[in-house]
Amino acid sequence: MKILATFLLSLILPALAFAESVTPQEISVGGFFPVENSGRQVYDFNNGWRYHLGDVADGQAVGLDDTAWEIVSTPHTVELLPAEGSGCRNYQGVAWYRKHFVTPEETAGKDVTLHFEAVMGKQKFFVNGKEVKAHLGGYLPVTINLTEAGVKPGEECVVAVMADNSDDKSFPPGKPQNSLDFAYHGGIYRDVWMIAKSPVAINDAVEDGKVAGGGVFVHFDNVSDKSADVIVDTEVANTGDKTRKVTVETSLISPEGVLLKKVTSSAVTLKPGQSQTVTQTIKVKDPQLWSPDSPALYRMESRIKEGKQILDAGATRIGIRYFEFDGEKGFMLNGKPFGQLIGANRHQDFAYVGNAVPNSQQWRDAKRLRDAGCRIIRVAHYPQDPAFMDACDELGMFVIVATPGWQFWNKDPQFAERVHENTRNIIRRDRNHPSVLMWEPILNETRYPENFSLEALQITKDEYPYPGRPIAAADMHSAGVR
Repeated sequence: MKILATFLLSLILPALAFAESVTPQEISVGGFFPVENSGRQVYDFNNGWRYHLGDVADGQAVGLDDTAWEIVSTPHTVELLPAEGSGCRNYQGVAWYRKHFVTPEETAGKDVTLHFEAVMGKQKFFVNGKEVKAHLGGYLPVTINLTEAGVKPGEECVVAVMADNSDDKSFPPGKPQNSLDFAYHGGIYRDVWMIAKSPVAINDAVEDGKVAGGGVFVHFDNVSDKSADVIVDTEVANTGDKTRKVTVETSLISPEGVLLKKVTSSAVTLKPGQSQTVTQTIKVKDPQLWSPDSPALYRMESRIKEGKQILDAGATRIGIRYFEFDGEKGFMLNGKPFGQLIGANRHQDFAYVGNAVPNSQQWRDAKRLRDAGCRIIRVAHYPQDPAFMDACDELGMFVIVATPGWQFWNKDPQFAERVHENTRNIIRRDRNHPSVLMWEPILNETRYPENFSLEALQITKDEYPYPGRPIAAADMHSAGVR
């Protein structure tokens, strides 16, 4: 397993896939793009999994003989399907994944985690035979901490994942697949990464679990074609056992790659177990405003420094734009009438491979939709691969991001709580994408009580409490919407 020299793999998309040439596409991990000398190490963890379809007694055990299991790479589907795989022909049930590896020596002194972009259904994660996390839901990231589990650099380790895509009404979407208009294709169907970070580093917004907090949150104020205020909230956490004093350095780079401005915070003192959010503002003159016709992407590089040493760093691609819906003029983008928004719904599954679609195909799909005339995509009915969201930013397509759910309601209060938890994590994952125009925080075409929809609306405001936020959308055929 080789460390990625530039923090991530870059992917060259075949030019033959499109009528016009295609430029290389960067891949983001946990919302960050590569920064040289970042202080963090990112490893491709997709290869070398051992896989078994069906349940296994003590599938997590270190001493289990898995030599006869199939060796697979993620993204992975539990079975290959025919081109027409609807009608509930796909497997539903337990599948096991196991991976034997040695944590690289160069991760010594760092916090090492595994970042799963998504695993379908309900899951249990084991490190060296011990359960470290259980998770419900198949569309959002899950992170397990190897360092906290006692894994040390240079030592052998086995990670096991039990993934179950069976029908389960206790968490969204909840609807039995035999009456669903999409399939719960099983498996670890998105990328898996190993990330080694300094004990003092930018934390993960989804894992942090704070309202409108965690990670890097870029938002805007006073936006016009003359100027814009770019405001960056960066949350730094100290998971070590010593008090540390650091600064946050934020650089704004133009779409052409020119450094526009660099700002450095005053010193931040972090005691063990403490985190703190640093807010910085950069004023941009004559900004290049993001739009479908001109999807200008700035690059925001965030560095955590102790003296001159870079402890952690990552880049966020941002698009500066402002919009409103006017009763007479319609959709207004950057102060001008945009005209009709034409688009489509998009499901993530493909023939044969189900949901296990590589990043290159996510990009190709976005490109085909763009070439077909789409300027807005509704992701139906769940958040989709980070690579698809990155492609929409890059290609100039608005996105309506939906929380998982379709034509199903469970009266158990815990179900609503889990819907809202999904919505919060969707916003924390996707809030920096300029392509996001609307959140869909309700359950599509579903009869739910009014208090559920009102709470869903409030969550979108709480999680994005700044000007220019994406709006909340709901279909008028759902109950509880007015």
